[in-house]
Amino acid sequence: MGVIFSARPPIFAGLAAPAVLFAVGCAGHAGPPASAPAAPERPVVVPRQVITPGDATSIDELFAEARRSLEAHQYAEAWQKFDRVYRLEPRGPLAEEALFLAGTASDLGAEPVRALRTYESFASLFPDARWARAALLRSVRLYVFLEQWERAGRAADLVQARYEDLGPFEWITLHGAKSLSLVARGDDQKASYYVEKARTIIEENGFDAAGQIPRDLAQVYYALGEIRRLRAERIKFVPVPTNFGQVLEERCQLLLDAQSSYSDAMRAHDAHWSAMAGFRVGELYQRLHEDLMQVPTPKSADSRSRELLFEGAMRLRYSILLEKARSMMDHTLKMAARTDEKSAWVARAERALLDLDEAVAREQAALDALPYSRQELQQALDDLAQRSKTTTP
Repeated sequence: MGVIFSARPPIFAGLAAPAVLFAVGCAGHAGPPASAPAAPERPVVVPRQVITPGDATSIDELFAEARRSLEAHQYAEAWQKFDRVYRLEPRGPLAEEALFLAGTASDLGAEPVRALRTYESFASLFPDARWARAALLRSVRLYVFLEQWERAGRAADLVQARYEDLGPFEWITLHGAKSLSLVARGDDQKASYYVEKARTIIEENGFDAAGQIPRDLAQVYYALGEIRRLRAERIKFVPVPTNFGQVLEERCQLLLDAQSSYSDAMRAHDAHWSAMAGFRVGELYQRLHEDLMQVPTPKSADSRSRELLFEGAMRLRYSILLEKARSMMDHTLKMAARTDEKSAWVARAERALLDLDEAVAREQAALDALPYSRQELQQALDDLAQRSKTTTP
């Protein structure tokens, strides 16, 4: 770290006028009458200096360099310089702005963890600063981005309690964060309350026009997808409900509704949200297939041949779910490759695609091993569909 030379207090402060005159060789001139007051001296302010083995510059110059780096989109350099300004003079006149802009540079430079840490420090050290509100709101967004759902909810509560004049996008951000923190706990009822408040603001302001949507809307639609996903996956088929067809239809409708919400989140054209939403859509189909394949053989299949026929018909009917899941995971990974997205959701999609490839292969092998053709199985499916309008499968 360099050495700071500060002009505080001014270098001439406290010296009497005659002493200064003598020091510069003017003591031989007659001074003013003793009864007259000495003329007030004007302090000389020397810029604060930073001295290093190979450089010497002022704090103001270093801050100006950091601003130029930020404007030139040189975010790593900007962060280093703003951070240095703050650390060299943490109580100086530029400390607040330097720390906030250090967070901004990290945020824009795709360093979310460092940006969040900086915003947290800023909000703690300078709670009344002009940038405190922006720092808190950006922290909420970063908590959501980093999937720190509980902290996102607490931070949203803090901002809402501290500021009364929030704008539409600020409210949308807070409601989205709160809903995600609640859905992470499995509380879809309360989460739905905040999602609907956000959707009301979106509708009233016409933010949901056709085409690309603002990124702050993505978390609201993703939260709505999560609510519908939770509700869909609570519907199970074991034990087999007496109204199996109706129950299956309810789950399928929730699946389609969730898929619609996740697709809306993708309209933000943000690779991170698209990866999250794409994975969830594929997972919805995969889990529906898993749950349906747990349905036991009905009592009406009272022979081995009928058991095999039922098994084959189920495999043939629901294999399309695996194909849809596989297609969605593949689509998500291709999107990630195009956008250079490397989040944990991409890794999850990669693992899921491998699992789905194996599952598809197993299903095909199982169908091939049955003593029935696909045509015979399809006929059995048609018969089953006719009977399942009023009975269990």
